[in-house]
Amino acid sequence: MADFSSGRPFFNCRNCQNPVALRSDLLSKDYLGKSGPAYLFSHAMNIIVGQKEDRQLITGLYTIADIYCCNCGEAYRSSELKKLWLMAELIGPRLYSCCNCRNHVSLHDDIISKAFQGRNGRAFLFSHAMNIVIGPKEDRHLMTGLHTVADIYCADCHEVLGWKYERAYEATQKYKEGKFILEKSKIVKENW
Repeated sequence: MADFSSGRPFFNCRNCQNPVALRSDLLSKDYLGKSGPAYLFSHAMNIIVGQKEDRQLITGLYTIADIYCCNCGEAYRSSELKKLWLMAELIGPRLYSCCNCRNHVSLHDDIISKAFQGRNGRAFLFSHAMNIVIGPKEDRHLMTGLHTVADIYCADCHEVLGWKYERAYEATQKYKEGKFILEKSKIVKENW
């Protein structure tokens, strides 16, 4: 069971410690999952959403989808986030949010480099992004060569925030694969 008096900001995947929910997004601890008590969150991050299906729950019929850790594939029922445990001893993480709707999209600690160029000026390379939708993959000729990329959008307002590097064709650029570009003009600082 999580200790909510500690002030720790994250719930992590129990298998790989990938952050999957913020403590500040906890709405209720008064839920029951298949295996016991469960928590309700307003947002989750670093997850893959499975197929929708109708399920009869205690309070009625719902259309729900299982969610999985995007790092290790650990499965969680959307009503069973109680399996997650708290990570850092920080009081409040420094975040970046969508400039349009203030949806949290990345952690400051996940910045790899601030020396990138986006479509609209300066951009940052992040190891992780959250609360985003990833568009279709396409090959693009960027300043550093040919890459397979996918635009990323805010999950709430659908603002284009940058892109995800899916594949780098040159050996010197392989470090970008699986990483995210967020354009500075599209994000704002939170909790600084």
